[in-house]
Amino acid sequence: MSAAAAPAPLVLRPAVAGDAETMAALEPAAFPHPWSLAQLASELGGAPSLGLVAHDAVGALAGYVLFRRILDEAELLRLAVRPEYQRLGLATALVARGLAELRAGGCAVAFLEVRADNAAAIRFYERTGWEAAGRRPRYYPDGADALLYRRALGDR
Repeated sequence: MSAAAAPAPLVLRPAVAGDAETMAALEPAAFPHPWSLAQLASELGGAPSLGLVAHDAVGALAGYVLFRRILDEAELLRLAVRPEYQRLGLATALVARGLAELRAGGCAVAFLEVRADNAAAIRFYERTGWEAAGRRPRYYPDGADALLYRRALGDR
């Protein structure tokens, strides 16, 4: 996509329960095993969750990130970006803001699982400071392994 065709600037804001429906609509395009509307709504309604959404100028969802916090640790649960906003820095912005908020709230470390066959996501996470921390065999419903990644939330 050329710079002239780049989408308009986006607004990042905290996710609320009312965002679950638009997030659920993006799930099938982003994940081979999408979460349901009920799963997303339940997660957004929970106190230990931190969700951020990005909207374009007309209010359409461009992407989101969802973390769950437990004590001083967090887990990145979901990260999805509409195809037309991919490779423009939105995923980086969503994750960076989420990690900054978690760090400010006292979290020391974050974890995530990513499909072992998702090369693009693995490159993204490694490029943005996540470190390999293990493997979960047959983690996904289709039998695919998950790679476990860790990121310290110190002075980054």
